[in-house]
Amino acid sequence: MSFMYPLGLIGLIGIPIVIIIYILRSKYNEQTISSVYLWRLSEKFLKRKNPLSGLTGLISLILQILTIAVIAFAIARPIFTLPGAANDYYFVLDASGSMNMESGRTTRFELAKKEIKDVIKDAADGSSYSLVCVSGENERIFEHVASKESAIDVIEKLAPCATHCDGEDVTRVAQSYFDSNPSGFVYIVTDKSCDNVQNATLINVGTNGENYAVFNAKYSHSAGKLRVTADVISYTSDRELEIELTVDGTAAATAKIAAKAGEKTPVTLECPSLSFNSFTVSVLNDDIYSLDNQSTTHNLKSEKTYSTLIISENGFFFKAVIDALVDSQVEIVSPDQYPKITEQYGLYIFDSYEPDVLPDASVWLINADRSIENSGFSVRSKVDLGEASAITKSTSTATSVRELLDGVNGADIYIRNYIKYSGMYLKFSTLFTYDGNPLIFAGTNGLGNRQVVFGFNVNESDFALSTDFVMLLGNLIDYSFPSVIEEANFTAGDEAIINVVAGAENIKAFAPSGKEVYLESDGAIATLTLDEVGVYTVSMTLAGEDVNYKIYSGAHPDESAPKETEGSFVISGEPGNERRDGQYDPLMLMFICLAVLFIADWGVYCYEKYQLR
Repeated sequence: MSFMYPLGLIGLIGIPIVIIIYILRSKYNEQTISSVYLWRLSEKFLKRKNPLSGLTGLISLILQILTIAVIAFAIARPIFTLPGAANDYYFVLDASGSMNMESGRTTRFELAKKEIKDVIKDAADGSSYSLVCVSGENERIFEHVASKESAIDVIEKLAPCATHCDGEDVTRVAQSYFDSNPSGFVYIVTDKSCDNVQNATLINVGTNGENYAVFNAKYSHSAGKLRVTADVISYTSDRELEIELTVDGTAAATAKIAAKAGEKTPVTLECPSLSFNSFTVSVLNDDIYSLDNQSTTHNLKSEKTYSTLIISENGFFFKAVIDALVDSQVEIVSPDQYPKITEQYGLYIFDSYEPDVLPDASVWLINADRSIENSGFSVRSKVDLGEASAITKSTSTATSVRELLDGVNGADIYIRNYIKYSGMYLKFSTLFTYDGNPLIFAGTNGLGNRQVVFGFNVNESDFALSTDFVMLLGNLIDYSFPSVIEEANFTAGDEAIINVVAGAENIKAFAPSGKEVYLESDGAIATLTLDEVGVYTVSMTLAGEDVNYKIYSGAHPDESAPKETEGSFVISGEPGNERRDGQYDPLMLMFICLAVLFIADWGVYCYEKYQLR
């Protein structure tokens, strides 16, 4: 036996104090009676009927001593050790997407939590409890917790993910527990049934029911309409399903299809809408798994911001083309006004003007005839050709060059003068040359920002009047404003790549549950793990403006089957027979004894005080 709070035994000092009080207290009580004769007669009767009446004081003393002893021991909290009566309990909890399926109004995950709590409550005191949630990534919730209450409190707060895990993931975690302690009790709690279980206890919380899902939503424009296609599945039976298309939150089209059990059935919906911010394809039929009943697609370009500042005495050509290509915020200021500008922009176009310091953003340098720090090149000289001469389009097969010259013919573009540059970084891709000298090139400058250089005055050439100028500027705009997110649809468990564009600050993401995640913005990219189903919002500050991008994380297809049979949960090895020492805490019993002693002492007091004889 051990004591949790040994100092509580100091309360035993009360026992000698009570004894001393009992010895010193007066044994006589003054009472008023009507007749001595009656008093003596009653004493004679009492002695004959109650020979132990004189022991009431001693009985009260004994009860009080026992009460003090019980109180002192209760405060000290004695713990009795029961050799070999307890064990180590290891729980491997499936927290994958299918555990969100419902039975009535209770999910499989809630049923699993209840099963684990019941095992913990029935376990012997002194046991330890460990729990791992398996859902693509293994998360250790707690290890060797001895308190039942603490373990149950943590379990109450658990929630399932939406990612995928299979029987191998579960078996691997269970095997690691068994290898560390072959004598422990391993519990696998999942909704997956299996044919063979060894060295573990399987708790299957799987429930049957109808489930329908929609996947692979895609869109195109045809004959002035938005055309959306998707795959729909009924997993358990043939069923007529009602499908709905909503565009920007408004119902736009519906369709009814006959879906065969377990087979993908294509569905097509159309509506007269060429532009959209988002659309959703939904199955309207009720089922047991709501996470896979819809698929949402966001138009990432609708969230994009093209803030551009043109520093030029005449920036008409650039502004006109950019306005025509994108829904943009374009302003023109003179070189004299530029130093007074405090607002931040995503792109700065310096037309025949060289700033002292390059801004921390994408930059176009047009006809720059002075070397600029961190620009990545130096100016050698200005060359006057005397007469109009054709420039040469690059024939490089590099991916960056092909993308920037996509749709650009490059023939019959003439200039009369140009700037000869040298000392260029290898990070630049040359698009056009004259006599072997780079004339238009793009790449990354010394500040790590995207930069485009035109080595001639566009206003003094016929290039600005050609269709090639529009095509090239469209490619350069896409290059200068890289997509923060290049994909709009993901599957739970995927990692979304976030491009950290120039000037991006305070990058964070909001999960469908509202959980806020801050992302690293130091490198060129940031990653976001999608472990929930629904719309994620990626927020960042660009050029002093808060910009939000939305992406959709859909349910994993492998988690949508209402019932999945695994081959086996076989944990290899020989089980041990070593047990932990159990514990018995008699605190409740001591409280019961204390109540009995109080009642008994009160009865003795009443007997003596009020002559209940």
